[in-house]
Formats: sequence, C-alpha cells, structure tokens
Amino acid sequence: MDPGLEAAFRYVERLLYGDMERPGLTLYDLERLVGYPARGDGPLAYTLPRTQSLAGVQGVRLYYYPKDPLLQLIVEIEDLEGRKHLRHFRWNGFSWEVPEGKRGELKSTEEVLGLIQVGEDYFLGFPREEALELEEGVRKGEALGAKYLLCPRCAARVFYAPSVRPSEVACPRCGNTTLLFKTFSGLEVAKDPLEALADEQRALRRLLEELLAYLKRKLGP
Repeated sequence: MDPGLEAAFRYVERLLYGDMERPGLTLYDLERLVGYPARGDGPLAYTLPRTQSLAGVQGVRLYYYPKDPLLQLIVEIEDLEGRKHLRHFRWNGFSWEVPEGKRGELKSTEEVLGLIQVGEDYFLGFPREEALELEEGVRKGEALGAKYLLCPRCAARVFYAPSVRPSEVACPRCGNTTLLFKTFSGLEVAKDPLEALADEQRALRRLLEELLAYLKRKLGP
C-alpha cells in the first residue's frame, strides 16, 4: 500500500469531516475556496496547498459542481505515478455524504481512469458508471456545460473530466492532435463521419466546377 497516498486520504477525511481540533469543511467553506459564484457556475476547482501530509502525492484538487444536486464535490488525489483517485460527495445540509452508486471511501484503491467509448462518443478520465451517465445526458441533450474536444477531421467527440489536461489529448479515432475545444449546449447533433466526408466531397466538386467555368471564360472553348 502506498503510504503517501494513504496519508493524503487521511488528510482529506479530516478536512471533510473534521477532528478534535477543527470542524469539517462545509458547503459554504467549499464555495469560498473555489470562488463561487464570482468565478461562474462551474465546475470550479481548488488545489489544496502543499503540506507535510500531502508530500507523498502530486496534488489534491477539489472540483465543485454548484448546479448538480446529486454530485457537488469530486476530490481528486493524484499519486506520484500520475494516477488519479477520485471520490464523490454531495452536501446533505449537515455533512458530506456519498451519492448512491458513487465512490466515496477515503482509502487507497487501484483506480486508473482511461479512455472509454460509449456509443459514438469517447469519455476520458471518468469512471465507467459516470461515463455511462454522461453519455445518457448527452443523448438526451441534458448534459449542458459538459466540456469536450471535437475532431474537425472525423467529427469524433471526446468528453473529458476536470482532471484531464485536454491539450495533451489526441483523437482516439484518427489520431489528429489538433482538436477543437467545445462546450455541450444540448443543440449539437453528432455528425456521421460518412456524411461529413460527403459534404467535403460536394464542396470540392463545387469548387472544381467554379474553377472550370472560370478557365473556360478566360481561355475560351
């Protein structure tokens, strides 16, 4: 068991639930840390300052989702090997509790969050159950504000968690490294790659026709 990771989990447990020396973190405390509402509707992030208890991990970040009544806080602990350990909480009016079906145990487990494909879309940095929930929200047009990367070459979409560095992501379908940053508004309809290719071919055909007409005017029949 990683002692540095274990120490970080114990620190987070004391932070959220308190101990004999100080009370636990409240929802109001969290909002002050992340700068809500001055910094917008979120999700908002706050990185805990380095302490002796956190010396054995790369960092601990708190992600606040003010508009989600079912999941308001994600705690991310990044170990020294770069693996992300996520725990999920919501505020019940008195203390933090774990939403049904989510992970909230404050102890070390093996958890490597990679790329998951659900339907035509890709999800990066999410546990599988969260990826399935997000995919359903996208399909219904309800996942407003979700961040994703759009590949202009093949129209693939990669929805990514707050812990992901999107600038380092390449398209999992075609390998393109130049992706567009997008925010889901509920209005987008994922374009079929074959339809996108057909549109490009039609545009190219129109361009060639215009070029031929121009050459005929200049050069004659």
